[in-house]
Amino acid sequence: MAARSIRALLLGGTVAALLAVLGAVAWLSFTGSQEEAEELFDARLATSARVLEALVAHQVERATIAAPIVIALPGPLESEDHDKPGPLGHYYETKIAFQVRDADGRLLARSASAPEAPFAPLVAGFGTRPFDGRDWRVFSLRSGEVWIQVAERDDVRGELSEKLAFASAVPILAGIPLLLALLALLIRYGLAPLSALAKQIATRQPGSVAPLTLSRTPDEIAPLLEALNGLLARVRDALERERRFTADAAHELRTPLAALKIHAQNAARAPSATERQASLERMLQGLDRTVHLAEQMLAYSRAAAPGEAARAQKVALGPLVAEAVEALQPRAAERKVAIRRSGADAAVRGERHKLASLVTNLLDNAVRYGPAGGRVTIELQRTSDAVVLAVEDEGPGVPPELRERVFESYYRIPGSAGAGSGLGLAIVREIAAAHGARVAIEDGAQGKGLRVVVRFPAGLSDRA
Repeated sequence: MAARSIRALLLGGTVAALLAVLGAVAWLSFTGSQEEAEELFDARLATSARVLEALVAHQVERATIAAPIVIALPGPLESEDHDKPGPLGHYYETKIAFQVRDADGRLLARSASAPEAPFAPLVAGFGTRPFDGRDWRVFSLRSGEVWIQVAERDDVRGELSEKLAFASAVPILAGIPLLLALLALLIRYGLAPLSALAKQIATRQPGSVAPLTLSRTPDEIAPLLEALNGLLARVRDALERERRFTADAAHELRTPLAALKIHAQNAARAPSATERQASLERMLQGLDRTVHLAEQMLAYSRAAAPGEAARAQKVALGPLVAEAVEALQPRAAERKVAIRRSGADAAVRGERHKLASLVTNLLDNAVRYGPAGGRVTIELQRTSDAVVLAVEDEGPGVPPELRERVFESYYRIPGSAGAGSGLGLAIVREIAAAHGARVAIEDGAQGKGLRVVVRFPAGLSDRA
């Protein structure tokens, strides 16, 4: 469907609605006014007949009349302005006529504008009769032995009723252009915040992620503004993570790369094959540490990035634990560290690759910092309100005052053994937070070693 202008849609729709409603109102007013005018004219005919009855009916009934009495109107009425009353009356008086007849239908009196022939049969009430090529509206009234008929030309009544109807309908129709102009101004004023928002976005510098602001924010635009500012905040966070990652990478990789360069130079300058081999072995060890550091940095960057709800799914932690144990088995065997699993399987809702990274980093941290020949235990437990993942080693543990700091990126406890990057627990906390879980550090069994516990709330467990 082609995009349409909101302004055109609002204006067009409102104009159509206004024209339909006001047109209907004008038509109803027009027809209603005509009906009211016709009723008023009929009432005037009846009133005129009763006035004649009061004034002349009884006198004419008792009088002996050889010829009908003709009541003429002042001659100048014919030359008066047809639309304005004059001192002698109104031109439209010539369009009204009356007749007075006896019971036998003999004409006793009439107006000069009335014919000698009967207007209509002597039947009481209203009727419309043709006469002299025109229709007349007639009201017949019997008073004793006398009939009074008052008539009015139907075309004159129609002309007057139309004038009255137009007088009531025309102001409504004439007001439509003014209403449309006011409506266009109101729509333009109402959409001004959208134009201001578009202008503000168009004039922004490419790197600007500051929140958008409007001096006047209507309720309908507020959700859009909030959504845009939320998007800008996420972009700002992503850019900040990228800048921080770049700075951290430059800082953290500088030392191992410099060491690799030294080992390579030593190997190149070694006076003997034995010394060259030793330098190459140290260089390989340094490469392993550098690769591990780079992998951890990438894992931390991914862990800190916000997840997508569409990727969340029910994930069984048992298989992830098995995969992590298998992947770390060579390193554990090298250090003669035994890995023991306990507890039943449990599932949580989340992103599988991130949860796998969480389990792997917990195990790697325990194998790396635990004592050679020691034991690492990984336990899965499902309680009534949570799924608990715990990894315990037999290492020196972490002093209580440093337990919060070990979650900071690149932090390593002074004097600690192992060639770690200082990112393992930071990765664990980021992933746990993204899944609504909490991470805590506790003492190991009998106060010995370190126990890291990740607690997923019941809402994320397979019971939810």
